[in-house]
Amino acid sequence: MEGGSNNNNNSNKRKLVENQEEIVHNLIKEERDELRREREQFENEKRALEMNAKKVQTFHSSEPIELNIGGKRFNTTLDTLTKHRLSFFGALFSGYIPVKPCKDGSFFIDRDGTHFHYILNYLRTGEWIIPKNKPHLIEMLLLEAEFYQIEELVA
Repeated sequence: MEGGSNNNNNSNKRKLVENQEEIVHNLIKEERDELRREREQFENEKRALEMNAKKVQTFHSSEPIELNIGGKRFNTTLDTLTKHRLSFFGALFSGYIPVKPCKDGSFFIDRDGTHFHYILNYLRTGEWIIPKNKPHLIEMLLLEAEFYQIEELVA
């Protein structure tokens, strides 16, 4: 009787091991499938970013572009706007954010353009020039610098 019992125990152990191997095999298969799906999603996102970057590269950085800031028009270059890579414009024209010009070719920013020329001049020259007879502008310009994420001005 013991011999039959040992065979039964061995058979049960083998079945248990086979079941565990099958469970592990299925878990590995599920993980592999999940990794394939994630890689495919990553590749799709990468392709989309590369396409956007190519679209942005169609603008030559030294050619003039027109900004429409709250209805006021400003002409500058991508070189000037993207000098500060971590700024609003650095991010906007990095290629990671899909951006399209308006029908007239300008880029619209929904912001009051009254004081934008001070911001643009800072981007051009690196100097923060505020007329001495207009000290009340400082607070407004700091708000604008914060919106456009120009760290050097708001730090």
